[in-house]
Amino acid sequence: MTNQTLLSVDNLTIRYKPMDKPTVDTVSFDICKGQVLGVVGESGCGKTTLARTIMGALPSAGVVEAGNAYFCEENLLDMDKRSKRAMQGCNIGMITQQSLSSLNPVRKIGAQFVRLLGEKLGLCRSDSIKAASDFLRRVSCPEDILNRYPFQLSGGQRQRVLIAMAFALKPKLLIADEPTTALDVSVQAQVLEEIMRLKNDYGTAIMLISHNFGIVSQICDDIAVMYRGVIVEYGNTKTVLSEPSHSYTKGLIGSIPHLDIDRNKRLYSIPEHLASHDCCGCTFAPRCTSCDDKCTSVRPSLLPNKKGVLAACWR
Repeated sequence: MTNQTLLSVDNLTIRYKPMDKPTVDTVSFDICKGQVLGVVGESGCGKTTLARTIMGALPSAGVVEAGNAYFCEENLLDMDKRSKRAMQGCNIGMITQQSLSSLNPVRKIGAQFVRLLGEKLGLCRSDSIKAASDFLRRVSCPEDILNRYPFQLSGGQRQRVLIAMAFALKPKLLIADEPTTALDVSVQAQVLEEIMRLKNDYGTAIMLISHNFGIVSQICDDIAVMYRGVIVEYGNTKTVLSEPSHSYTKGLIGSIPHLDIDRNKRLYSIPEHLASHDCCGCTFAPRCTSCDDKCTSVRPSLLPNKKGVLAACWR
């Protein structure tokens, strides 16, 4: 951990009861001040579980079996409930992918925003209203939005409200879990623009969880590709996307349609599971068309290759 390292996750393993296998398996990465890290992978690979653990919001069925997660040199996993609550929002903020369920449906936006600022920052009502109005205006929300209920807002407006609430607390780290899910392309661009503008203003580091390689390529400095709870590739975003090293990353990128693609050519798809999940080698071996005996018998470590990228692959 360096002086610039904000979050350091070391060999983190998380399992949900009564499952036998971990949902997150020996995951390690660092996020520095002002850095944007993209975490990508198919649904169920452990991205949200990882985010909830860092945020201190892991469900009761989730168990951290091994590893550590240090934030500003303090182990998040050793914190009691009171310390976790104090940390949430002010030090580590989170934007969830379900904007409607993240807001109280029976309270106006203004009431929720004022309460948040009062509890977390100790602001009086008048100062809270002023701050809330300022941050909502910065994310291009309507002037009367403080007097509206969540169900009266569009998906993009609710997402902007969550962004404003997160940045009003000026967190050192923001976890954005699919912040543009179900939004149209134009609204996606606006939401991402506001996230980056506020990030640049306050120097906030961002952990962006997404399925969208287009978004990741635009705003992320580094990228971590997860498969079945394991990081299989990790490095500079431009290098990983232009010259992927792991077969899974190659498959994900190869399955993305392009405007100039040959319409008569079949779009690449990753093969279905060709063998049991229980192989002791590479987690992707059952679906990899290039695996050999070593791939199915020995699990590869995440090691640097000639491109300067960490890849868990024997080939």
